This record gives sequence, structure tokens and C-alpha cells, in this order.
Amino acid sequence: MNKDCLAYKLKEYVSSGILPMHMPGHKRKVPKEIEEMMTDIYKMDLTEVDGTDNLHDATGIIKDSMEFAKDVYKSNKTYYLINGSSCGILSSIRACACTGNYKNKKSYIVVAPNAHFSVYNAVELLNLTPIYLDVYYNELDIAGSCDIKSLKNILEANEEKNIVAAVITSPTYEGVVSDIEGISNLLHKKNIPLIVDEAHGGHLNYISNIDFGKSKNKFCVSALCLGADIVVQSLHKTLPALTQTALCHTRSELVSEKYLEESLHIFETSSPSYIFMAGIDACIRYMADSDKEMISYINNLFEFRNSTKVFKHIHLWEDDSTIGYDFTKLVIYSDMMDGITLADILRSSYNIETEMSKLKFVLAYSTVCDSKDDFAGLYNALKDIDENFSYMEKKPLANLNKKYLGKVAEDNIYIYPPGVPVLKKGDIIDRKYFDLLDEYIKKGKKVYGLDL
Repeated sequence: MNKDCLAYKLKEYVSSGILPMHMPGHKRKVPKEIEEMMTDIYKMDLTEVDGTDNLHDATGIIKDSMEFAKDVYKSNKTYYLINGSSCGILSSIRACACTGNYKNKKSYIVVAPNAHFSVYNAVELLNLTPIYLDVYYNELDIAGSCDIKSLKNILEANEEKNIVAAVITSPTYEGVVSDIEGISNLLHKKNIPLIVDEAHGGHLNYISNIDFGKSKNKFCVSALCLGADIVVQSLHKTLPALTQTALCHTRSELVSEKYLEESLHIFETSSPSYIFMAGIDACIRYMADSDKEMISYINNLFEFRNSTKVFKHIHLWEDDSTIGYDFTKLVIYSDMMDGITLADILRSSYNIETEMSKLKFVLAYSTVCDSKDDFAGLYNALKDIDENFSYMEKKPLANLNKKYLGKVAEDNIYIYPPGVPVLKKGDIIDRKYFDLLDEYIKKGKKVYGLDL
């Protein structure tokens, strides 16, 4: 193979043996049941010909597959997404806006500000006016759940406005969930639909019946079970599915199905990959019969979480909310070093790649495809760091140009992952945010939305 080929470079990376504590959820070792279904992918790379159906007008084999998914998730309807959750978010917001007659009325949307940038893109495209919920951040700068009191105040203060939808992220990247049931009940009294970005919670439907033993907190459940009108889930983030695959579920009388399907036609490719669709189907069929694998995974997960409690300097954070937490997210922080340095050490000294690093913590992603040995590898690395590493301040790699201080952000400014704006387009880059962005840049993180 030509060593300049991208495929060669990717194979070379994989052959290094690096432990992937990040998405995609298949962790490069997909279960054999899925692997057997997904062999010879070039032979399955088809187009819309007689007998293969059409995703945008499904009446045959694709319709049957999506009907099976609908039954598994107990939704009114489930749509396959080939452009990832971003496509589902854009389509869901447009469907709600069209249902709310946004073209003829000045229209508003309630948004939790820790939303993915696809939400902000939809708001701009549709010329909606966002009304922001209160979301509080803890000492690690992790966003908490959406404040119901804030929502109640918003609805009372904006009684006369045409609010077409509310959008929240639950669970968040760090596993924090909001009170979906309480939020949806409040909104439904005003006939406002709730869209839940559950991109990081595609696994939740498959663990709701598992006994988690003596954990002091309960595992969260999917928003699909709690009153949300539209729920968008990535499969590839937390399940054994190919990157870019996702689902959009409806369970509502408040949103026009016609507008949702019209919106999917607008935002989703007109040439959807049959490989991706087959991968979605294979993943769901595997997961629908995976209780044994999920129980083993959850047992290994809690064994790992409990084992880290003896560390002196490395800690595992979890939300202590009574409404639940997504324990599959491993939020790791240290009193010896910042999160970006910890991620660098895990990568360079232990051959472990994490999902995301921020100034105060590292996020490692665990999924059903992580084995006991994978958890042991992460545990042994953290144990060694906890016992043997002393932190030395690194020389700053760069500084943020002073010209940005006090200026208006011309674009959404964000770190990717996770793609949640640090500053939204139009915000002022004041001293607080200038110093925050400067710190990221000093640590070598790429900041998007600045002309650097």
C-alpha cells in the first residue's frame, strides 16, 4: 500500500495499539455479530434502484428496518440519520418552527446555552430569537442541569410570544441530565414541544432494566421515556456503529410529521449511504439482544469507578443529582495538574487517547465494547500517575493576541470537542473570557472561531 495514502496512515495509527477511550463506540473491535453482517461493504454500497428502497420515501426494506427500530425504542416514529445528530437537530428545530408558522410570525426558541453549535446554526438559519435558560457551572466548569425555575419564569414572562420549541442537551458530554419530565410537563401546558439533544445518550435505552447494585445514585434513563417530543441520538458515540450514524425519534402530537420529513430531506444528503443504514440496522438488532453484554460492561464499569476511590491525587467526578447520572462518562481530574496535561501524559506515556481534555478535567468515554482489560489499562495508568508523577508547569506554547480583548465575537468561538460555544456570535470577549481562551491556547488547544 502506498504509504502516502490516508488509509495507510489510519492503519498505521491503529497498529500503534493505542487504547481508545473515546468515540466511536465500537472502539475498533465491533462485536462479531455486527462484523458478520457488515463484511464486504463495497458489495453493499448501493443506490436507490428497484428493490433497495429510498430513505427519503421509504416503502420497502428501509421502512421495515426503521419500523423495527421504532418498536425497539417504543417511539411513534424513528428516522435513520446519515449526517449525524447535527442533521437531526437542524431538522427537528425547522420542523417545530414550521409547525409554529415561523415564516409569518416573529418566533422564539428556548435554548439551554450549553447546546451544540448545530442548535445555534439552526437558530441563525431560521432567524429565530433564542431565549436562554439558566445553566450553572460547578468548580470544574461542568454545566449542571437546566433550571426548571428559570424555565417557569421564561414562560411566564414571554406568554404572548410565539415560542416554537425548547432545546436542551441531556445527558451532556459529561453525563449530566436534566429533569426532562418536569421540563416537558411545563412546556406542554403551553403547547410548546421539547427537543432533547441526546446525542451522548444512545446507550440509555439498553440499560434501563439493569440492576446497578449499591450505587448511591441512579442511572439516568432516556428522554424518550420522560415526555420529550423529539429525541436525537448518535449511535456512533456510545454504541457499536459507524461514525456519522444517528437516529431521530418522535413521540409527539405537537410537531408536524410532514414538516420533519420535509426538513430531513433538506438537511440530509440525497445520496444516503447504504453501508451506514445497514450499520444502523445491525447495531440496533445487536443491542436489542445484548442484555448479557450490557450487564458485563456495567459491572466492569462500576468496578473501575470504585477502584479509583483509593487514589490520592486523581479523582473521578460524578453528579450527585437525585434525577440520575450517566455513569458511562468518566470525568477525571487531578489536584496535581490541569486536564490538558493529564491527557497529554496518558497519550505520550501510556498510549491511551481520551475523548476530550479541558483545563480542569479529562473526559474518557466508555462503551459496551470496552473489555475488562481496557478498564484495567486505564486504571493502571491513572494509578501510576497518582503515585509517581509530579507536575511541572509547561512553558506556554502561545498567547492570544490582545486585539481580541473587548471585541465582539464575529463567529461562535468554541473548543472541539465538544463543540459547545465558549462565546456566541455577537458576545463581547471580556477579560474573563479572554483569559479563559488565552489559557486554552497556552496549553496548545485549538480554539475555533478566532482568526489565529
